[in-house]
Amino acid sequence: MGRLVISAKGLAWLRKGHPWVYRDDLEKIEDASPGNIAILEDKKGRFLAQGFYSAQSKIAFRLITYSAEQINAQFWKRRIQEAYLFRKERGVLEQTNAYRLIYGEADGIPSLIVDRYDNHFVLQTLSLAADNLLAIFTQALHDLFSPASITLRNDLHVRALEGLPLEKRVLWGNLPARVKIFEGKLAFWVDLYQGQKTGAFLDQRENRLLAAQLLQGNILDAFCYQGWFALQVAKNSTQVIGVDSSAEALELAKENALLNGISNVELVKDNVFDFLKVAKKKEKNFQGIILDPPAFAKSKEDLPTASRGYKEINLRALYLLCPGGILVTSSCSYNLLETRFLEILRECARDTGTTLKILYKTGQSADHPVLLNFPESSYLKCFFLEKINF
Repeated sequence: MGRLVISAKGLAWLRKGHPWVYRDDLEKIEDASPGNIAILEDKKGRFLAQGFYSAQSKIAFRLITYSAEQINAQFWKRRIQEAYLFRKERGVLEQTNAYRLIYGEADGIPSLIVDRYDNHFVLQTLSLAADNLLAIFTQALHDLFSPASITLRNDLHVRALEGLPLEKRVLWGNLPARVKIFEGKLAFWVDLYQGQKTGAFLDQRENRLLAAQLLQGNILDAFCYQGWFALQVAKNSTQVIGVDSSAEALELAKENALLNGISNVELVKDNVFDFLKVAKKKEKNFQGIILDPPAFAKSKEDLPTASRGYKEINLRALYLLCPGGILVTSSCSYNLLETRFLEILRECARDTGTTLKILYKTGQSADHPVLLNFPESSYLKCFFLEKINF
């Protein structure tokens, strides 16, 4: 096991509770093998922690434990089981059979993502160390859950930061072309091999179920993807229009509507920015509008452009929203802080002469837990806003 010696600056950072140590904060690297577990020590040789060592990434050390305990297959199996129990105790399993089982550092398994869809599991390994433990993680999932299939979806570009190749393959069992899952009272088809992320956007589950309780009347679901928001709010609505630029996503949204016997959802293939612009010219109005765009700011350099994008869609949405209507607006851009998102929404309210009341301020679902001292674990911001007239 290699040895890493942390600088005084790095030690102060570590003591704040952040689970990463950057390369610039290491003074010495001894016998540490990339992609393996290393011991972190201070300058006096005192043990501090154990974690994954990376020679490629700026993140040189990812915390596993502050203990000197043995880290073996049983250790990882126990961590996976603890993550499962955490979700079970918080009622996640009562809402759905599709949820994030492992959320990396937030569950004590750095750089590993595991999503469960019924009894099919999808893994993503975001570091060389997680790659090296793939067989152990796969065996632990098999032992704990007896899955029908385990699939690797390492086709995300963040792996390039670790110098890792992109790949996609079935590791265990037989993966069907589609898997049927439930969320609340509805069922959905998901494609775990070709779909976005690992097949679906699981982090908005609680927000979708809340929207189903609050929204009624004529509803617009912008960036509707496979119709998950649109179908959840359809029951209490007269009509829902779902807009997305992906024909494939809309086709699956149509099948999901048929699956649930929902007939009051109209699906439109269009660029959302263009749709909102045309709808304003036609003086269309909605009692509820849902904005769930993709991440506009994937880096800090994207923030100016992203801010303009978020302002434009929210501004146009407020023009279309009836008095007393509800706007559900989200940002999944980690780099766009909540304070800046709120500032954008205030600007939109000012520019449209609108007063907005915050009904709910939410984030990602409970299966995406947030560590207080690890802000990177918190990325989704969602506001339920009522347009009111005094």
